[in-house]
Amino acid sequence: MAAPGDDGLVYACLTHVPLTLDFPPWIVPIYLGQAQHAGALNLRDLAPEWDTHHPSLGSTAGAFALKNLVRSRYPNATRVGICQYRKFVSRHRISGVRDPRYRVMDVVPKSAFAGDRLDAALQPGDATFLVGAPRRFTRVPWHRRGYLKEYARDHCVEDLLRFTGEAVDQGVLDRREVTDFFREDVIVPGGVELGVYPAPFWLDSTETIERVVRACVLRHATVRDGYQARLWSFCAERLGSWLLLKRFRADVGGNGIEWIARRRWSARYAGQLNLVTENEAHTGYAAGA
Repeated sequence: MAAPGDDGLVYACLTHVPLTLDFPPWIVPIYLGQAQHAGALNLRDLAPEWDTHHPSLGSTAGAFALKNLVRSRYPNATRVGICQYRKFVSRHRISGVRDPRYRVMDVVPKSAFAGDRLDAALQPGDATFLVGAPRRFTRVPWHRRGYLKEYARDHCVEDLLRFTGEAVDQGVLDRREVTDFFREDVIVPGGVELGVYPAPFWLDSTETIERVVRACVLRHATVRDGYQARLWSFCAERLGSWLLLKRFRADVGGNGIEWIARRRWSARYAGQLNLVTENEAHTGYAAGA
């Protein structure tokens, strides 16, 4: 479960469907939902308390399962990597074709990964962090959106309000941080659920998020349909991103100038988020290029 030559990296693929990509053997699938089956690493076995909550958590439940797996079987892990069944972060751009609906993500046809190309694309090298490039919500400085306004536009705002309240109650957010959290204008796609992270940071962050999610599901029996069903996962992404940003800003400084700090940590830690598609016509990518 480690990349060749790196016994300290534990890397998993979270999936709720049968895999169609030929992942290298050092990346081990963790199955969720209906994809769980005998002989596999399953959510119901690794984190049974979250199995019934998978509809409201999505891949976040898989992150909790991976956390338990690392704690129990890989106590000496130095880095943790996570991808999803068709999303992953690479060191470099592969197709160069932006997803028109999510401009910080590239679309890549499945045909691009013939032979050992997927293995090569997933290799993180010696990166301590490897995350997707950040997305900024505000395009004009006088109309700052931030997490709260952006969430209210695309989701049910009361879910983020409840989640934030639980984060304060659990001691994860100081009440003096709440305004800054709501006004935060930069998000790292996936939070701490897509990419590669130092194991101590990732384990601590994931346990922190799990504590907040547990409080939410115990107190709020909210069920939503369709795209909004994964309500606690959407909230967890914002909290995970917030924890990452705090770490990155502390690492690189910036003399109080945010755009300088973001450029510095992006250059140091950001790779390319990719979405693998079966439809090559939508990517403009020439196989073999």
